[in-house]
Amino acid sequence: MFLARARGYNEEDQVLVARENPLFAFLVDFSYKRRIFEVLLDVVLIVLAYWSAYAIKFEPFSNSPAWKLFLRTLPVLVVVRLAAFLVFGVYRGIWRYTSMDDLMTFAKAVAAGSIVSLTIVLFKFRFQGFSRAVFAIDALVMLLLLAGSRIAFRFFRKVIPAVSTEHGRRVLIYGAGDAGEFLLRELLNNRELRYAPVGFIDDDACKHGKLIHGFRVFGGNGSLARIITDQQVEQVLISTPRISAERIAEIWSECDARNIELRRMSIRIEAISDNPLKTVGQVTTNGDL
Repeated sequence: MFLARARGYNEEDQVLVARENPLFAFLVDFSYKRRIFEVLLDVVLIVLAYWSAYAIKFEPFSNSPAWKLFLRTLPVLVVVRLAAFLVFGVYRGIWRYTSMDDLMTFAKAVAAGSIVSLTIVLFKFRFQGFSRAVFAIDALVMLLLLAGSRIAFRFFRKVIPAVSTEHGRRVLIYGAGDAGEFLLRELLNNRELRYAPVGFIDDDACKHGKLIHGFRVFGGNGSLARIITDQQVEQVLISTPRISAERIAEIWSECDARNIELRRMSIRIEAISDNPLKTVGQVTTNGDL
């Protein structure tokens, strides 16, 4: 039906349903070069991890009978591990957003691949001449290589020079908690805002001098005026929702005395009650981010 371009089904609905299943989602996306690269990279990593396990346990580049077993079982390891990666959704993640949840997925996929591989080797080769330590080392090295390959992408994004923010407005983030870290990532990723973060300020004394993504927490209560002067701050952004009206009034007073603009991050979920096409070009802006 595909080759003949026969439309006996709703293609859009089929794609939506397919993406709910890791196997079908992989097949749908496999046409993209990025997915092909991921699979080829993982094949190399699987071979490297298995070879490293044998090299650690046995002498590499020798005529040991163990290396003959390595060659005989290598195809099994490659097929089983790729199948485990596919089933557990390793290829559904986006490298730039690799998180602890993804690392847990990698661990489950590697563990499942090792268990299935051991089972196949046990039934097919009766485990004669094999070392259990090799499979344990292989699983550990495989997890390190798999996680490292994904995390390395985020590392290279940090190393490669990004768009310069030197000409952006110098801002100080008030609040070095989860909301402050979220706001910092948004300012760094969204260059259209044209902000250049200089650091944080937080009333928690335990956070003073700490670094968040390379940006320092300068100080807290009573040091705002000095930080504004030293860092040439042009705007203060309040990130935390857990701040009293009295404290906001104090911050506003200090900023107003130095002609510094004060804004507060606000995340809102709004209902759309009208056709969006009717409101195009009528978007209004306010002081919220």
